Amino acid sequence: MSIHLARFSALRFGWGMLLATALLSPAEAATVSGGWLVVNLDRDALAAAVDIDETPARSMYLEEFFDAQASRSRSYSQILEDHLVPGVAEIPATGLTFAVNGSSVTNLTNRRSKPTTIDFDPADFEATVTGAIGLAGVFRFRVDTGSDFNRILSGDYTLEYDAANIDLASGRSAWSLYNHVSFRSQSYNLFNVVMGLDSSRFSLSGDLGLGEGYDHLNGTRDAIVGNFNLQTAVVPLPPAFALFAAGLAGLGFCRKPRGHML
Repeated sequence: MSIHLARFSALRFGWGMLLATALLSPAEAATVSGGWLVVNLDRDALAAAVDIDETPARSMYLEEFFDAQASRSRSYSQILEDHLVPGVAEIPATGLTFAVNGSSVTNLTNRRSKPTTIDFDPADFEATVTGAIGLAGVFRFRVDTGSDFNRILSGDYTLEYDAANIDLASGRSAWSLYNHVSFRSQSYNLFNVVMGLDSSRFSLSGDLGLGEGYDHLNGTRDAIVGNFNLQTAVVPLPPAFALFAAGLAGLGFCRKPRGHML
């Protein structure tokens, strides 16, 4: 009996020390909420960067843009077929606004828009950032393939950070935009990025370079085809110690020992 008592006391003491440590040094954590990503495409640079050009027409151009409201209310087939602007002519490719998604999303048929899951310590962003920023909106491009199979969808993006992508010589940053329409692909790598972060605001701005997602169009990898500006709000997450204590309570570690445990 004395051995069991000693073991229980040690276990209780150990958990108490962990709780005390958490209470003394709560982790600073935050996410983002609301806001938008504005994209400006350079129509000439985009066309020049895509090496599929079967007729005298422009090799690639923007035919439709479905913003957050228009894209969230449409299935995949509707995004592929619907016309917000009559006809198949080129539309302006500047001031295109994607909304930052919340922590959950509802998708229609064959859509794969992603929630915002980013989590970071504002005091040490690079070492602590995980997750992604989900973005609502879809581009529909026409590509000069010389056939009826010439529409490309790109959107339902996630904005993701990977320090392994940094290249100081070219100006490539750790950030990329990943497409999730039909499949995941690295659509744009972000260059010359300026980041702003304080207790209430998170921002990014810089240039868009073609990612590997355009390789099937013989796209020139990392060719600069536009610029972007992201603005969103920083929201503190509940302190880690509170979540930890709640987890312990759920597991029963905060209950008083019962007689049969002796």
